[in-house]
Amino acid sequence: MNRQEFLDPGLLAHVKNLYLAARYVAEGAIGGFHRSAYVGYNAEFSHHREYQPGDEIKHVDWKRYGKTGKYYIKQYEESSSLNALLLLDQSSSMGTEPSKGLSKEHYSKILVCALAYLLLHQRDGVGYLGFAKDVLSFLPISTKMTLFGELVKSLETTPSGGGTSLLHAVKELLPRLKKKCMILLISDFLDLEDELMEAVRMLRFHRHEVLAFHLLSFEDLQFPYQDFSTFIDVETGKSLSIEARVIQKQYQESLDSYLKETCSKLQELGVDYHLFDTSIPVEKALIHYLYKRSRHL
Repeated sequence: MNRQEFLDPGLLAHVKNLYLAARYVAEGAIGGFHRSAYVGYNAEFSHHREYQPGDEIKHVDWKRYGKTGKYYIKQYEESSSLNALLLLDQSSSMGTEPSKGLSKEHYSKILVCALAYLLLHQRDGVGYLGFAKDVLSFLPISTKMTLFGELVKSLETTPSGGGTSLLHAVKELLPRLKKKCMILLISDFLDLEDELMEAVRMLRFHRHEVLAFHLLSFEDLQFPYQDFSTFIDVETGKSLSIEARVIQKQYQESLDSYLKETCSKLQELGVDYHLFDTSIPVEKALIHYLYKRSRHL
């Protein structure tokens, strides 16, 4: 499926059926990304064979050609060893309504379902854990396509809200993982700085691969406020009244510093980090990420 345009997040916000929205985004990503390794890596190198007329040039092992002067084709075998666990932050801060695009909650639910669809499409194992202060829902890892429907139902029926404890969620998750997994963490990471690093260290200690999807809204990234405003922390209820334009520059500088530091620390821990702007179409952001990731596989 090739698309000349992506569905505007404002329009996607009116698609109440999460199943349809996620399928649309996932199939759009498949159409826009013409490689087999959408998210993980379900193909492993097996052996070489000599080139035959009709073989695709992209499969030629040019390093071997440089050594032998002969053309060899790389052969791959499918591997069912990839198990992915989608770890979703469902705290109150994710539900804040933006002035443009989708809320982080709506965006993350579509993203989670689209990732699950892509992984299941590759016949990989997929599981899910939603958390706030406590674990809200859990689906064991499965390779069956029926898990996609179970995930959609869970996201549509499980209420979000409250504070966040990623560390508690990870401690609850680890005993449930029987094999090494690829953990896809989706969150806005608000108020999680120290806890985020500790939770990631625990996952990495148990040899799980970690991918971090950092979701921020237009307001989070641009701070488009000018007048005297009151800001309320939706997780704690604390409020702050201030002349917005006075702190705008300081806010932007602090945000840039925070994003660079977060990215650097996570990368030092071996995490594949990516920032998602929720005012950008979900499938466009997903295709960009998949392309970026594929170049490092």
